[in-house]
Amino acid sequence: MLTSLEEHQLLVFWTQLFVLLSVARFLGYLVRKIGLPSVIGELGAGLVLGPSIFGAVFEDQFNWFLPDDEVSSAALLAIGWIGVALLLVVTGFETDLALIRRLGRAAALVTACSLILPLVGGLAIGFALPESFIGEEASRSVFALFVAAALAVSSLAVIAKILGELGLMRRDFGQITVAAGMANDVVGWVMLAVFSGIATSGSVSVSGVLGTVGGLAIFVLLAFTVGQRVVDHQRLVSQR
Repeated sequence: MLTSLEEHQLLVFWTQLFVLLSVARFLGYLVRKIGLPSVIGELGAGLVLGPSIFGAVFEDQFNWFLPDDEVSSAALLAIGWIGVALLLVVTGFETDLALIRRLGRAAALVTACSLILPLVGGLAIGFALPESFIGEEASRSVFALFVAAALAVSSLAVIAKILGELGLMRRDFGQITVAAGMANDVVGWVMLAVFSGIATSGSVSVSGVLGTVGGLAIFVLLAFTVGQRVVDHQRLVSQR
């Protein structure tokens, strides 16, 4: 059910947006002064304004700033997802598929290692963590699978931001890193579908997995055909 924002909710939303952007920009500026990517300071803004610091020191003000309200949370979450989507679009414009194909062996090796090593490490950590981390009705094996998936999936938006600020996006290192990150995310969505089916029903939903894989296959096909043509056209226009 859709609900319009009330005046108080609008006030809270605009306050959230202003404070988050201001603190993120300020901390990003500070970390740039010491030679680090601004995204580190921007991520630190979330930590400072979150329950760990702001919520622990000023509990009442924090509850006003980030209330337990579905409408206000949805509004802020929507802005966040739009920002992530636009950042990934910019990353796509900077991705050189021809270069990645020329670096095929290196890109494949990095991608494989970036998936296998975190998966193995995540499984080991999942089986080693205390029972207090696991829910009452959850199984140790399913818990370990989710830990492995969480460690294997990359944060492509953050990676792209760091590479862009360091001027590494158009270099071999940057392109291989982006290629590995994209592959990790694709595999991560498939693993999430499989592990969620196991957690909810105790078995793998073949139709759910096929639907996820099919949707990803269609997306990749469109990205490498229609999307590549759009990117190539945009580059030609910008070079004129």
